[in-house]
Amino acid sequence: FTNILGATKLTGRFGVGNSFGVVNAVTELVRGASGSTIEPLTNYLVLRGVRETRAGQTQYGFEVTDVRRSLDAATTPLLRRSATTALIQGYSRFAQNKWELMSYAGFNRVDGSRSAIALTQRSSVHYYQRPDHEERYDTTRTSLGGVIFAGGLKQVGGTVRYENVLRFAQPGAELNDFGFVTLVNDVSFKQTIDLRQTSPNKWFRSSFSTGSFDSHWTTGGLLAAQVLSLHGSASLANNVSGAITSSVSEIGGTHCVSCARGGPALKQSLKEGIRFDLIGDPRPMFVPKAAYRIGSSDGGRSWYRGADLGFDVRVASRFSASAAAVYDHVVNDQQWVANYGALRSDTTHYTFARLDQDILSLTMRGNWTATPVLSFQLYAQPFVSTGAYSNWRQLASPRADSYDARFKPYGSGVVPGGFNVKQFNSNAVLRWEYRPGSVMFLVWQQGRLQNDTNLGSFRAPRDVADLFDARPVNTVLLKMSYWLNP
Repeated sequence: FTNILGATKLTGRFGVGNSFGVVNAVTELVRGASGSTIEPLTNYLVLRGVRETRAGQTQYGFEVTDVRRSLDAATTPLLRRSATTALIQGYSRFAQNKWELMSYAGFNRVDGSRSAIALTQRSSVHYYQRPDHEERYDTTRTSLGGVIFAGGLKQVGGTVRYENVLRFAQPGAELNDFGFVTLVNDVSFKQTIDLRQTSPNKWFRSSFSTGSFDSHWTTGGLLAAQVLSLHGSASLANNVSGAITSSVSEIGGTHCVSCARGGPALKQSLKEGIRFDLIGDPRPMFVPKAAYRIGSSDGGRSWYRGADLGFDVRVASRFSASAAAVYDHVVNDQQWVANYGALRSDTTHYTFARLDQDILSLTMRGNWTATPVLSFQLYAQPFVSTGAYSNWRQLASPRADSYDARFKPYGSGVVPGGFNVKQFNSNAVLRWEYRPGSVMFLVWQQGRLQNDTNLGSFRAPRDVADLFDARPVNTVLLKMSYWLNP
């Protein structure tokens, strides 16, 4: 965590349809107990300008973000010194406002020491160390950059609606200093068709169906993903609603470029999955909800089964609550474990194993409005995830057509250790508006964590009991605001 030393925001409009915004903030230098820098002094800048015409049916604009860090000897090898991104975007609606054409294009550049840029190249966003990467891993580089652009055409009116989007992102694009974009080295094309019921009939009060086909390639032309998704949902005359969602992915022999965490691209086998959702009539005080999902892949070697069961409760207009229990049993036959050996050497072992995993959680929420100025909110979730490994292997021929030929044994019969992770998080907030515009918040947070017992073994009653035996960490916060009305 770091404090904001100072920040400035300026927004405004000029002329007709022209608007702008500027935000600049400086965050504090933070040092650890040893005196080494944890977070350097940093400046963040966002500049945005937009012009609208034709009563908002056409818009175009630009955005610039910039991050500058004041680095020292401890942080220079680890952090990027600067990161700048520039973007232009626009859209226009036509044909009586039923169709929309949109596009955007951007460029970014990051600078830093050789070590910091080498870390960037090896990060999970880029994986330049991959033996079959489209770009060369270069430890002498002190900057990295790339271009991203996209264009799309969609129908925004009518019962049947279409959308087509093309996107291109160069391998060197790095947009995570002031944002979150992990999909680079990517060329994608997505086609979507929606069918909407706009008026009730004797079967359904409303319904919605959609289908999409999404294809991805690396910038070098390697097929990285193909996904066909179908979804249908409807509300019956009695207000009970349901949905069915199905997908088929890894169509046509795709290759996963991140599965080996910097290793070679791994050919994928067909994956299939389907999910069913059912929601009760939302008008009564008690509304039940349920879901079931099932899927398989890797020729049946990997599979999952899962279910949700929950409800919403509303007592008058002052109190509402919800609870949902979720359980999944997942078997992944190609779960990455670790890479062993020197980076980019012929002796590196990219290892995988079969992971048998159980996941259980219960999410609870409550809202109580005592008076118009006094309210209380509660959130709590216990979570358990356990897993056991078997069949430890390493990559042999990662692009082989035969699934078994892609791997060979590793570890001389030894298997990685399992895990048993248990967490509890809760958050309670009391809000009191003690005078008009002036508010006090009292917050109590509790967290529990246990991950060192019963590794690889799942027994729900035992694991939940162990979780609440773990030592809690409690945090109490008080926040007050006072409205000045001269």
